[in-house]
Amino acid sequence: MSLTENRISPPRAPRLPAGRVAHPAAALALLVSSHFMLNLDSAIVEVALPTIKNSFGVGLSELSWVVNAYVLAFGGFLLLGGRLGDILGRRRTFTGGLVLFALASLLGGVATTPELVVVARAAQGLAAAVISPTALSLLVQIFPNGTPAERARRNKALGTLGAVAATGGSAGYFLGGVLTDTLGWEATFLVNVPIAAGAAVCAGRLLPRDEARAAHARLDLVSALTGCTGMTLLVYALLGAESAGIRTPRTVGFAALALVLLGLFVLRQRRSDDPLFPLRILKHPAVRGANAVAALINMAISPVIFFLSLYIQQVLAYSPFAAGIAILPIVVSITVASSLTGRLLDRHGPRAVTVTGLTLFAAGLVWLSQVSGDAYWAQVLGPECLIGFGGGLVFVTFTVCGTSGPDDQDSGAASGVLTTSQKIGSAAGLAVLTGIASVAPGGASAASGYGFAFLAAAVPVLLAVAASARWIPARPQQ
Repeated sequence: MSLTENRISPPRAPRLPAGRVAHPAAALALLVSSHFMLNLDSAIVEVALPTIKNSFGVGLSELSWVVNAYVLAFGGFLLLGGRLGDILGRRRTFTGGLVLFALASLLGGVATTPELVVVARAAQGLAAAVISPTALSLLVQIFPNGTPAERARRNKALGTLGAVAATGGSAGYFLGGVLTDTLGWEATFLVNVPIAAGAAVCAGRLLPRDEARAAHARLDLVSALTGCTGMTLLVYALLGAESAGIRTPRTVGFAALALVLLGLFVLRQRRSDDPLFPLRILKHPAVRGANAVAALINMAISPVIFFLSLYIQQVLAYSPFAAGIAILPIVVSITVASSLTGRLLDRHGPRAVTVTGLTLFAAGLVWLSQVSGDAYWAQVLGPECLIGFGGGLVFVTFTVCGTSGPDDQDSGAASGVLTTSQKIGSAAGLAVLTGIASVAPGGASAASGYGFAFLAAAVPVLLAVAASARWIPARPQQ
């Protein structure tokens, strides 16, 4: 017998069951970095818009599509993106989204026409619609919610996701300015390529393997077409409402058509044996409450940051770079609150944490509504800290409630609808509050106009308090 035949083979590492990973912390870092990248990209390209405009010599209407193409694709395909992971496998879907995002970013970086830039942004939005909800459903899969110790680990992971992702937008404003000034606007696209490509390579090593696809699982193309078209038209109507107005025939017409298509989509889902969007997830009161709170608070936070940036630059006469620094307290406060929310949830329960966060948020808005053009330190810094801290408590809590109720097979759809609620809330809030600011005494560009908009933003926050009292559970979810 030869030495080769006598050689003892080393024992093989046991194959982990589906849903388990050898290094949860590394997997969490990968998922968090993907969310950081998406938030970074959204802000970093906005900083480069003036340079893109000068480079191609396009007008504001053409330039707006660099932003709108991303928003339309992202908002329109979120429901489909979340469900694809449940049907095709989450690791496979997440990896495919990262590859598409890398290729789209590369296309944007080498684009020689404004049309190619718009196509690249639309492809980035489509990829983000896959990455964002799938990353959230993977986190829920990796960190189960069975025991109190497991629940604490999941809440901590969600807090980490919220805290790190919140810094992505702020980092984008700084990095966008540096890259645009030193390397050109193309660098704001190309910086995503190594990040997305590296994450795609790591996904196969760090994320849980996909379970065998169920024999009945299939993609309902009719539902996908109806749902995505309806969502895209709804987002388009809300985007156009910022300039055209809420009650114009254009806005009302597109919104009505979108609601008809979404109604047909819901009817088809009720009759389907394998729905694209399982309506059963909405039977959970916590899921209904989480989506209501997510939509309502995003109706406030996104427009408030937008108006605050304009107020600091136009009324207080800060430079864009200084304005970015001036908005940092909101991001820092969100980060601090997100890191504390996991422990607060275990101790006090979701309802108490949500209501406390919303109360702080509303108080900050009322305080901020008193702006009159005086010093930033006296009138803006304090409200920013209240808004950020309250928002951080709420963001983590509605994510926990919105993803803990449904079964694991539906977690992708639950993540998709939760992200969709946030995006629709942001678009609707910006459209409504822009109209409110424009008819305020003094006009939208005066301190009184901004103050009126900040006060109006408190209304959806107070409605979110009512939704929390109705649906958010008082005790920690089991």
